[in-house]
Amino acid sequence: MSKPRLLVITGSSGVGKSTLSARAAASLGFSKSASTDTIREALRTQFDADELPALHRSSFESAGSGVVEDWHGTVKVLSEGVAAVVRRASMKGSDLLLEGVHVIPDAQILNDWRGAGGIACGVVLYVEEGDRHQRFIVRRERHNNRGLAHYLDNLDRIREIQREMVSNGREAGWLVMDASAQDDPVGMVEASFE
Repeated sequence: MSKPRLLVITGSSGVGKSTLSARAAASLGFSKSASTDTIREALRTQFDADELPALHRSSFESAGSGVVEDWHGTVKVLSEGVAAVVRRASMKGSDLLLEGVHVIPDAQILNDWRGAGGIACGVVLYVEEGDRHQRFIVRRERHNNRGLAHYLDNLDRIREIQREMVSNGREAGWLVMDASAQDDPVGMVEASFE
């Protein structure tokens, strides 16, 4: 029996997380996937914006602190829900692909999975060039109910979060790649499991 796999794909808004996740799930045979956005939506039904404001704002929206601190606030409010999804897959011994902006790249999530007998890979996606990142955001098929301007007006904040994620990912030994410049990102992910 093969070891259960955990694949975590993170990155700031508009870098291609959902696209790579769909391709990786299909190509690498991940039957279970979870999005931090889905976890957030489920939690929003339980807590209103007055109770947990960070749950009801975008990862890049200002909460009055620094950009990275504001993003960390949106990650923290989801951390128990994200951990529960990962823990359940680990206990069941099933593969899991977890995707979303609400994950701070660190070694712990991967090491915990490995410690339970699985294999794990963390990926931080980014787009190096600012104009290309903006074009990625403009071309996205879907935006939340706030519209395209919400993203473009916050592009500097999105890119600052990206810089922090890339730094964290490199420090933690995650696979860090510019998805816009890779010919075979799924192949790179697959090689990381070997």
